[in-house]
Amino acid sequence: MKGKQGIIYCVFALMITHVANAETCVKTTFNVTYGCGDGTVAGTLPADATAEYNKSFTPTSLTSSICTAPDGYKINGYSVYINDIEMAFFTSSSFTYTFAADCEIRPNYVRGSDIATPEALAVNLYVGGSSYTRDETAKTWSTVFPYGTVNGVAKCSTIRPENTAYGSNTGLIASDQDAIESAANSGQYCYCKMTEPLVSGSPWVFYDDLGSASFCASDCAFNCGYRVRSSAAFRASVFAAAGN
Repeated sequence: MKGKQGIIYCVFALMITHVANAETCVKTTFNVTYGCGDGTVAGTLPADATAEYNKSFTPTSLTSSICTAPDGYKINGYSVYINDIEMAFFTSSSFTYTFAADCEIRPNYVRGSDIATPEALAVNLYVGGSSYTRDETAKTWSTVFPYGTVNGVAKCSTIRPENTAYGSNTGLIASDQDAIESAANSGQYCYCKMTEPLVSGSPWVFYDDLGSASFCASDCAFNCGYRVRSSAAFRASVFAAAGN
């Protein structure tokens, strides 16, 4: 009620004084701070930022190198807190800021799942994942299945092997594994690879030609996690070594 009274007072003052710019009364930018919440600070928290009301805001990613999750938990997206009350939870990289108040960004902690066994991967190819997360900066992804969690990496390579024709062969195992492994992460061709469970010979799997290096950099890890969660055919390629 206090906020409404302040706005009414502002409007009344503007009518009396004929001030044209309402921004002298209504605050449109808000301070954003960062914290680890129930976790502990492992690195350096991001610098404070400013969010503009009703505009898109992209918070700095709070990874495990910044915040250590409580025992038995892991980071899954982030939450917006105002006066120590959680207002919203997000897994996307940005959101429209509509809170009209200063806030704090904290990691969202969820109970961690055990890493899946290679045997589980080989017999559950048609079991879809329940959720996925990704970190485009670190180029990592994680997909949770009923039988455990699968973690992996993404790479934006400049290499387009012969068996990955544009637009038609999403999910094929790349023909030149060594070249992709050693290539710089600076191209437009998105590849995905499983890192946990540790299975010898886990391959790089082609996702798609994303058109530009910049688009690949912002979207490759997302596509890896999403495809592993939702597509049995894509999982079959990513999990291929687990059946050997």
